[in-house]
Amino acid sequence: MNRVAIVVLVLAWTGAMWAMPVAPLVTRPGQPAYVDLVLEIIASAEEEIQVALSDMRLYGNGATSPLLDALVAAAGRGVRVRVLVERREGEPYREQEAAVAYLRDRGVEVAWDDPEVTLHAKFLVVDGRWAVIGSTHWTWSALERSVQVDLALDSPELAAFLAVFFDLLWDGRLRARPRLSEPPWPEPAVVPLFDLPEGNLHASVIPELIARATRRVDVLLYRLVYYPQFADSPANRIVDALCAAAARGVQVRVLLEGGEDFPDLAQENRLSAAYLTTCGAAVQFDPPGITLHAKCLIVDERDVVVTSANWSYYSLARNVEAGLALLGVPELGQPLARMFEELWTTGRPLR
Repeated sequence: MNRVAIVVLVLAWTGAMWAMPVAPLVTRPGQPAYVDLVLEIIASAEEEIQVALSDMRLYGNGATSPLLDALVAAAGRGVRVRVLVERREGEPYREQEAAVAYLRDRGVEVAWDDPEVTLHAKFLVVDGRWAVIGSTHWTWSALERSVQVDLALDSPELAAFLAVFFDLLWDGRLRARPRLSEPPWPEPAVVPLFDLPEGNLHASVIPELIARATRRVDVLLYRLVYYPQFADSPANRIVDALCAAAARGVQVRVLLEGGEDFPDLAQENRLSAAYLTTCGAAVQFDPPGITLHAKCLIVDERDVVVTSANWSYYSLARNVEAGLALLGVPELGQPLARMFEELWTTGRPLR
């Protein structure tokens, strides 16, 4: 299959950024911000809904039923609904198969992704107008036991581009390569980070934004892996950018998932935390009992990245990931910075 070049458009707006409606969706246990707004957006659909998810399940307790039933209702009123789901290397879990069968039996087009590539993105596009993108997949844990950060944007330009990305995934055209204009980028602006394997968008943009920091860099992250044996790993480039920011006097704070239920995750995060601490960054872990699944970067309360991508080699180089970098948007950066501050106060130090 020939490689196709995709031009990644940097979407700039004149005037106030809030002329383009952007809703930050910060989900916490008991605060279902993502579900509440996504249900409204799906209910408004008239023509087409495209959904890409790293995980989707159906449970006896009904945790994901409102979202699944909303898609069924849309299909029932004539909306074309397509759902693409990650197929794990082994057989799908019973709850995953149940979700796929439930939708298919009720008129929704559902497909498993290419088994050779990990679909780790989580997004939906509605009527070529609404784009919802971030860290939330459709499982009980994600919706009810986790801290998640997503964005909902009312933007036909962005939605159109995300719809093209979805069609590439749906058709299995995974060798396309993005081309992004060189910085400096205009402000305010949105830089789409729609990464196919080896696309390198996250690994290029995130260090650039950290390098712009003059006061503070705040990071929420589920997984952070530093590879001392692979100096040029894309994850290392981001970690090195954090260290360089701390060295020039920028306050760098990183809040990580503690990984109590996943020993490998806990070890990776602790080793990375130890390295960052030695270069002047402050690192904490979230409280036990709640999963910090968000992937969010806030620079000087003005530049923001919200994404599905962890900072590890596979996420940054091999997976299908989807995120957004929003530049020069204090209207978004400031409330997300306040959210970070609240979470930071509950963190546990590295011991």
